[in-house]
Amino acid sequence: MTCLMMREIWREQMKIEIAEPGRMTQSGSSLLKLIQNNNMPILDLLVRESIQNSLDAKNEKDPYVTVEFYTGQFDKKILNSELEGITDALNERFWKQNYNYIAVRDSNTVGLTGKLHYDEVIDNQYGNLLKLIYEISKPQEMEGAGGSWGLGKTVYFRVGIGLVIYYSRIINECGEFESRLAASFVENEMLDDSIIPALSGKSKRGIAWWGQEIGENKTKPITDTKYIEKILSIFNINPYIYEETGTTIIIPYIDKQMLLENNQIEYKDSEEKNIIPFWRNSIEEYLKIAIQRWYAPRLNNSRYPYGKYLRAKINDIWIGLDNMEPVFKIVQALYNKAISRSFDEEFLKQDGIECRTDEIILRKVLDSTKAGVIAYAKIPRKVMKTGYPDNKPEPYMYFNCEIRDKEKNKPVLFFTRKPGMIVSYEDVGNWVDGINSSGKDEFIMAIFVLNSENKLTNTKQKYSLEEYVRKSEMADHTSWGDFSMGNSNPRIISKVQLQVKSKISREFSTEDEDSSSKLSSGLGKMFGDLLLPPENFGKKPSTGTNGEKTGSTNHTEVHKKVVFGYDASETKYTSGGMTVKLTIKSKGKISDTGVELAIDSETGAIKPEDWEQRMGLDMPFFISSARVIVKRLDSVSIMNILEIDSTKTTESNDNISCKLLKTLKNTGYGIHIEMCEKHLIELELYVDLQLNRKDIKPLFSVEKE
Repeated sequence: MTCLMMREIWREQMKIEIAEPGRMTQSGSSLLKLIQNNNMPILDLLVRESIQNSLDAKNEKDPYVTVEFYTGQFDKKILNSELEGITDALNERFWKQNYNYIAVRDSNTVGLTGKLHYDEVIDNQYGNLLKLIYEISKPQEMEGAGGSWGLGKTVYFRVGIGLVIYYSRIINECGEFESRLAASFVENEMLDDSIIPALSGKSKRGIAWWGQEIGENKTKPITDTKYIEKILSIFNINPYIYEETGTTIIIPYIDKQMLLENNQIEYKDSEEKNIIPFWRNSIEEYLKIAIQRWYAPRLNNSRYPYGKYLRAKINDIWIGLDNMEPVFKIVQALYNKAISRSFDEEFLKQDGIECRTDEIILRKVLDSTKAGVIAYAKIPRKVMKTGYPDNKPEPYMYFNCEIRDKEKNKPVLFFTRKPGMIVSYEDVGNWVDGINSSGKDEFIMAIFVLNSENKLTNTKQKYSLEEYVRKSEMADHTSWGDFSMGNSNPRIISKVQLQVKSKISREFSTEDEDSSSKLSSGLGKMFGDLLLPPENFGKKPSTGTNGEKTGSTNHTEVHKKVVFGYDASETKYTSGGMTVKLTIKSKGKISDTGVELAIDSETGAIKPEDWEQRMGLDMPFFISSARVIVKRLDSVSIMNILEIDSTKTTESNDNISCKLLKTLKNTGYGIHIEMCEKHLIELELYVDLQLNRKDIKPLFSVEKE
């Protein structure tokens, strides 16, 4: 049969094919339970599985795969009239005229290739079309594919009522463009209001397909472009044109409210009132967040090392690097750092963030010892813009994690393999248990990236590490676990987890955690309270400290490079301000350091420039002058004094310089000390603050090299 003879004209409604009961066959009710995760929201599953299917179907010529999500409404009478056998049942159940749908459309992919019907299959070469539409548990077989169980596609049946329409355009065996369309329905056949009719004399199985009739109760996908365009027009979806190939999956009769509420974690504020993240109010916003949540490593990332990167859009609006959420920019930045340790990640360098990388080494079980790389950092809250003026949600909300402690932040680790999908965000369990929490205003975040190309040793078949981990995943791809291969279990995953925890724990020591956990920003609430003037402030100056402070007078904060302190006993008040004593002692050789002021607020520290520029307010306090005493340089005790004020903003002495930092409004907010070479250094800073308001707390933070 020639390709010209294969072209068929179809003008009728789609014909039904009802799945017959038989031995070792699945029912609709059992299929709906096959994807094992009942905790992850359905919309997240849809995003994960649909995009993974699209990435697995990438073509060879384009540098990226494009996935588009569409939402809208359709006229139920027009659609129902095209579905033989269930038209009346659908019209009876759905009484309104218009209903909602979701569509997922990919391009720069090969589409649903392969034979149109089982009668044409030779040597079990089913192809993408038969695997997706007519089969369950037939996975992608190529190494590096996202799926290994072939069950993820069942999520399509859970998004709506179980009705799914598949449209694809391919280059067929004759080298010509060919369009294909079919529909399937999976439902719980045990329900009284099930829609799919039973075959005469047979029990219900809850599965049916629609397409072109080729025999009694036998169909195949429709290839007539005019009819396909008619079906697509019901949903205002355009057909593929020109050189485009790809697949579009349409899911009608969705319940938007159900999808937005499905398996969602409840978050509460300090008054135990529910917090609803903004994406929980809109399908479009939820999809936008979910795409970033699971595919941040590969989204718009030209550095992705395993082929095609991902582009995505929602209702014709692109998710670009400029409108990605800050927390997911961090995820991508950590991924890029892990895959290219020499890469200087600019996003992570802001605000003094120091990103660290370590190889995870396993001996005796791999050809080379490297199992993967971790990249990790302690991220200040302000980088994620959770405070004023952006007021972004907590990072845990973006990650679908619970907020377990409002005073400390549990570390979050995420992991991925070759496809670039985040498998899971872990804040409890084997990946992170034993890593210290951080303070309220910073978060430890880490990523483990598998060394996919490495090979296992001591196995009959030469498995790659990618294949081993892929086979270890549950059907929903949400976890990794060890399993036996023959008579042995190499315990690769548990060994990786132990090393990951150990390396991160050593970097963020208990000492660092204990000090930072007390802080909200800079020297935090504790120091902010200590710095508040006494009740009679402004009535008379004080030249001493008697009666001004009680209890401990020395308060310190331990950082990676320096120990920063405040000596309350040296605090002096005047009629217009106060003088505070701060200390800086480096733990290693450094070339610069300093301190900065911030404004305390309920959402964290506010930078002076944000206070002035974004809020349009005058600073409630500022640095009017300062005296910096260099007490020790390396092993030598010295007494080098540098003095600065609003008129003399810089001073240098013996290769050490001191500068008063000012805002655009000429307000002193910080002191920067710089040396020509790196030294061990010990400093005392006597900082004069002018206090214009006494109801707002000043906070100090130390510069971190």
